[in-house]
Amino acid sequence: MSYTFQIKTLGCPVNQQEGRGLAEAMIRAGFIETTGSADVYIVNSCVVTRAAAAEARRLAAKARRENPEALVVLAGCYPQVYREEIAEKLPGVDLITGTAGRAKLPALISRRLAGEPVERLLVTPHGPDETFEELPVVEHYGRTRPVIKIQEGCDEACTYCIVRVARGLPRSLAPKKVLARVRRFVEQGYREVILAGTHLGTYGKDIPGWNLARLIREISRLPGDFRLRLDYVEPMDVNLELLEAMAAPSRVCPFLYLPLQSGSDRVLQRMGRRYTAGDYARLVLTARELIPGLSLWTDLIAGFPGEREEDHRQTLQFVEGLALSHLHVFPYSPRPGTAAATFPDQVAPDVKKKRVDELRALDRELSLRFHRQQVGKQVQVLVEKIKNGQGEGFSEHYVRVRFPATDPEMKGRLIPVQVTAARQWGVEGHIPR
Repeated sequence: MSYTFQIKTLGCPVNQQEGRGLAEAMIRAGFIETTGSADVYIVNSCVVTRAAAAEARRLAAKARRENPEALVVLAGCYPQVYREEIAEKLPGVDLITGTAGRAKLPALISRRLAGEPVERLLVTPHGPDETFEELPVVEHYGRTRPVIKIQEGCDEACTYCIVRVARGLPRSLAPKKVLARVRRFVEQGYREVILAGTHLGTYGKDIPGWNLARLIREISRLPGDFRLRLDYVEPMDVNLELLEAMAAPSRVCPFLYLPLQSGSDRVLQRMGRRYTAGDYARLVLTARELIPGLSLWTDLIAGFPGEREEDHRQTLQFVEGLALSHLHVFPYSPRPGTAAATFPDQVAPDVKKKRVDELRALDRELSLRFHRQQVGKQVQVLVEKIKNGQGEGFSEHYVRVRFPATDPEMKGRLIPVQVTAARQWGVEGHIPR
């Protein structure tokens, strides 16, 4: 008998890629994926914020309502960190598994469906000798830009973050396997590949002679018409070698996602971040000197414990002065088990919301400013869709681009577009004749 399954994945690009890998493992084990009522529901969870954990609980409860007889599995970062809490408070979840040993999950589900005894709580703590766990490679990705997870784990000690517990220590996918996966995707016709990791900049830390810069250089030597994009890289991991590897004749998009978190040195220190605002500014200056037209994105946490109005103003002024391209703004979310959750000087919710709103307003200004800088330039657009006489995709700077087009064969291709107008959401243009 063939059982059906449905998987819902929350969170970051790494988690999304893992969700597809887990789905592929289920399919290879004989399960049939569906978007309707299923025999098995898997919630591949996130734990970075309280909202993400709440959404995982909601999806698990929804699955139980949709099919009371189904097997409901809660997997990923949330159970890895709070396994006892979930086991006690979510009786409707049949299997609880974390971020280790996921490749074994289809076999465990099969055993449970066959009536064999399977322990409900299957979370294995991460250990110091753990190696990179591989899930099946998804051959037909279904998107225009496949994500390759090349790194796992983190050894930083940021006071607000629970990822180190959720993901374990840094470990890397072997370079030859990374190169093989990039080569395979290019052979399938993909024109952009994204490299992602929990702490991407530490790639190669566990492999003598390798780092992210060397990997980029090796990928850039591969044949084919494609470009490479890096997911977010922590500022403390970006050095001159990495920037030069991106700047050299290479396939890397002029795009750098550098999480700042705060523009106040006082707050950065309390966060446990290993840089100052000045360090970050110098890094941005060097990156722009080496990579002309660089698109710079960042993350900001508003309302961190002890953040004063003065600290918030420093962040606004600092970010505006750097003229970053896009800001991802998050209200501080206390996570049990982190140092910051115990800090006595928590910021009031209304103050936190006001600061979030102000930072997001600044993001709208900075984004539009960067979009206006694209006007008059020719960009390479990876086309994602053609609909109602209009093409849409993303440039090498990760700016949304819309242009007149009717040929459905353009989807998935890199197309030159002359930018003629800037909008809040992105830019407009046309294909040069």
